Amino acid sequence: MIKRKKKTKRQILTEKLDKLVSQIVRKRDGKCLLCGSTENLQVHHYIVTKGSSTKYRWDLRNLITLCYPCHIHKVHSTASVRYVDAVKQSALMNGIATQEGIEDIKHDHSIANFSIEEMENLLEQLGALLQWQKTRV
Repeated sequence: MIKRKKKTKRQILTEKLDKLVSQIVRKRDGKCLLCGSTENLQVHHYIVTKGSSTKYRWDLRNLITLCYPCHIHKVHSTASVRYVDAVKQSALMNGIATQEGIEDIKHDHSIANFSIEEMENLLEQLGALLQWQKTRV
């Protein structure tokens, strides 16, 4: 019998934040922002940051909704400049980010590691945002 390792508080909070942010972004965008599909939606980090920093992992300005085919087959599999630029342009056109914000994130090479307290606070703030989204028509 394989004994499972107990997850740390950080791992549990990371999973909760990932799930919550995905819900918020998919609700915000409502469709794939490349092709318009509403099926099999996923969330994509479109500004790649250096290292394993979590600094922009849950930053809503760095996330966009894509359908599975666009996400996996266009953006990740081919990773052509055409699709990378299309995703960034869609983020700009849909008011998700500004050009200045994109540049700030791209050129920020600092490493951030959230404390447990910061993660709990972020979870609370994002939870309130999701509840607000649900009350909108």
